[in-house]
Amino acid sequence: MVDALSIALSGLMAQSQRLDASASNIANAGTTGALPTPQSPATTVYKPLTVNYTALPNGGVESNVTADPNGYSPVYDPTSNYANSKGMVAAPNVSLSQEIVNIVMAKTLYKANVDVIKTQDSMTGDLLNTIT
Repeated sequence: MVDALSIALSGLMAQSQRLDASASNIANAGTTGALPTPQSPATTVYKPLTVNYTALPNGGVESNVTADPNGYSPVYDPTSNYANSKGMVAAPNVSLSQEIVNIVMAKTLYKANVDVIKTQDSMTGDLLNTIT
């Protein structure tokens, strides 16, 4: 038997993670950090978050949030504290238009999963009313 409630709840949690990742990406879109160098291969720049989804065998979805290790571009900003000798800093590769699309998709899919829960609740109520 397929458990519609647990499938819908997994969808709600996945869309919640998508919304959180998009909000974080938007909030940090304007931040900068140091460019990596051979002496210091790590960068302090924000790494945009991506949510990956995996279908579960019993139905539902599992989500996994990962940071893009190469999600930055060199940008000229000589006034930044992170600027190198050429005035270059690392800026995160965040597409605000793509993040807005992600937010709208999360809202739509969240609503669809809530509707599944409401339908499941209604059907269970109808069944109980029929039995009693």
